[in-house]
Amino acid sequence: MLSLLKIKGMLDQLSASERKLADFILDNSNLLRDYSSQQLADAVGISQSSVVKFCQKLGYKGYPDLKLAITEAVVTATTLQREAPENNAELSGLAQLAEQLQQSLWQGLRGLLTINPESRLQQAAKLLQQARQILLAGSAHSAVVAADMQSRLLELGKLALFHSDPAVSLQLARTLPEGSIVLLISDSGENADLLRLEKYAKRRQLQIISLTRFQTSAQSAVADVTLFTLDTATDEHLARLVTQQAQQHLCHLLYLLLCQSPSYRQHITEHNKLLALLEKS
Repeated sequence: MLSLLKIKGMLDQLSASERKLADFILDNSNLLRDYSSQQLADAVGISQSSVVKFCQKLGYKGYPDLKLAITEAVVTATTLQREAPENNAELSGLAQLAEQLQQSLWQGLRGLLTINPESRLQQAAKLLQQARQILLAGSAHSAVVAADMQSRLLELGKLALFHSDPAVSLQLARTLPEGSIVLLISDSGENADLLRLEKYAKRRQLQIISLTRFQTSAQSAVADVTLFTLDTATDEHLARLVTQQAQQHLCHLLYLLLCQSPSYRQHITEHNKLLALLEKS
């Protein structure tokens, strides 16, 4: 399903002809296996080369790769629909909710490394490693993710700052020394408070890591490193949970990358000793 989600996420970045092609694919994904690139071009009213360029823009080598990915997505979606808990009368209401959550999480986490290549995650981890101080900020449910990441960074001996109040976050940004970075976590990438903080950080020439939903946004457009989650769940309540888990999953990957550095092992040892003392008190 990743291929279709990638197309949906990039709709705002497409030209008029590309948008027309994307809409056709999304509306006729179950028929795409029967189309050649020329037939698809004729159906949409564009050139065959435009189809190839569109596929490459999505990260595929050419049309055959995109067609295969979409065909697999259609098969997967059909299988999931057939196995959906609402079609199983034997499952209780709680079991249905558990199945829905599990499937949504699986879909939301499965494609993260495709839209966030290893090189970009390594780049983000390098910025965190080199940063003198790190300011974290998150909007709505993303604030929980930011607070958790702060505790992970403190465990590694990094001076990480977080406050849920946007006004205090701006005040904290004023105290950041040169060589610090700002990590902004948001679903939409359009939160006014985070954009204000990002604008201020940019004016101070601080580097910014942005984590948002996979789409064009004001926040990701300004950031030095952009990380993304996929919008997979259709249910509003599930979507918020899946997004939060995907954001936390990416932050945990960054934490694990940092843990590979020998320089942090001593900090982790000291942190574990501190936790042991707290447990005894």
